Amino acid sequence: MKLSDLKYALLLPLLLLLSSCQDYKGMKERLVKGYQGLDAYCLYVGRITGFPYLAEPVTYGGTQDDNDFYTNRLNNERLPAFEEAGLLTSTLSEGKDGKIYPLYSLTEEGKRYYKTNRTAGFVDIKNLNDVQFCFGRREILEVTNMYDRETDLYGGKTTETVVDFTYNLYDMPAWASHPALREIKQYNIHFTGDEMNQKGQVYLTKKDGTYYNYGTSVSIETILLGYHL
Repeated sequence: MKLSDLKYALLLPLLLLLSSCQDYKGMKERLVKGYQGLDAYCLYVGRITGFPYLAEPVTYGGTQDDNDFYTNRLNNERLPAFEEAGLLTSTLSEGKDGKIYPLYSLTEEGKRYYKTNRTAGFVDIKNLNDVQFCFGRREILEVTNMYDRETDLYGGKTTETVVDFTYNLYDMPAWASHPALREIKQYNIHFTGDEMNQKGQVYLTKKDGTYYNYGTSVSIETILLGYHL
């Protein structure tokens, strides 16, 4: 037997042993419980206090980039896109500076999917008025891979668990694939209408036997595992 063949022969049982140590069934149960009752996707609209909302220029934060984000992306890109998709409607109204701006309100369809951070299930967020439209239901099929890796992206070196899984996506509204929303790069929307056997991935950390989601700092068994875009 060649030395290279011997290496592979020794490596294969080790990989099988390592993979067998992973509790795929247990992780699937955690994911199923974690996603239960939660929306699969939330498309983030912006930091606004609710509707009706007057889309006059907004200054938020201490840099020009911050102000450009809220003025251009929110007022000039995202709100009109949701109006085209049928979730918002607008009239013209006068702003504080005496100029005319769109005044956006929710349509009946928009009311079905409109959520603030609090109603979407987010916790420990300073501003609970951030607005999003949430939709979809995820059915976990199988956990296909689990592995640990070291990272320093979360305020110091730590070990995170990466979980790959497959899922079916149900209850997808027609507006979620509207061309106006597809054009917003931050959303990266690519729904095709056939959302069966999709691939998903979640990044977790483990403490005292419980897995946590970095984005929420709470157990995946009780809080959001979906996407906040």
